[in-house]
Amino acid sequence: MRIATWNLERVKKRKRQLIIEKLIEIDADIFILTETDSSIQLDNYICISTELLPFGLDNTNYEVGENRLSILTRFEITNRHETYDSYTTVCSDIETPLGTLTVYGSIIGVFGNKQPRFDNDLYGQLAEIERLYPNRHICFAGDLNTTFSGRVWPSKKARQTLNDSFEKYKLFNTTSSIQDTVDHIVLSRSLIENKQLEIQTWNQDKKLSDHVGHLLTLK
Repeated sequence: MRIATWNLERVKKRKRQLIIEKLIEIDADIFILTETDSSIQLDNYICISTELLPFGLDNTNYEVGENRLSILTRFEITNRHETYDSYTTVCSDIETPLGTLTVYGSIIGVFGNKQPRFDNDLYGQLAEIERLYPNRHICFAGDLNTTFSGRVWPSKKARQTLNDSFEKYKLFNTTSSIQDTVDHIVLSRSLIENKQLEIQTWNQDKKLSDHVGHLLTLK
């Protein structure tokens, strides 16, 4: 099974087709895309997204069709969970060959480390992970605006808070060793037990967006 996450940097029109072509090339079973829009669709994938962003929300001139997060999957979506912020997080149960996977797509801190927004997102989302945690396989993924290797961003406190929560809820950050990345794929340890994990990256030159993409393959 292949799970990928990528921040598309609010999809520039001239790059839209190139991004779609890259997603087709990556060929993940589940994509968690951030800073995206409704035009980013793939044949034979189901898409579930956060609400479209109205012009002027958070004092930002969003264009028609923009949304902060989409989950695209070639598997069946069986349920959608309400989240505390319908513009910034989306959560669905997906039937995969490895069983039901609850995918929680996230942006923590829409405006980087700006407070109090970052902490509101951080603690609001962790409260929802706590609610979802019992008896589920969880994938918590997206732009967490936090590094776990290399330069500390946005703070040691944020990094430690997330690491403590991952330990508490028996989650494993598969992308934690990637230097200076804020985009992550975090999975229940029970899901990855006795499996081989492979991580691939793309867009290292940041020509298609200002974030590197990550693909996790479970074998």
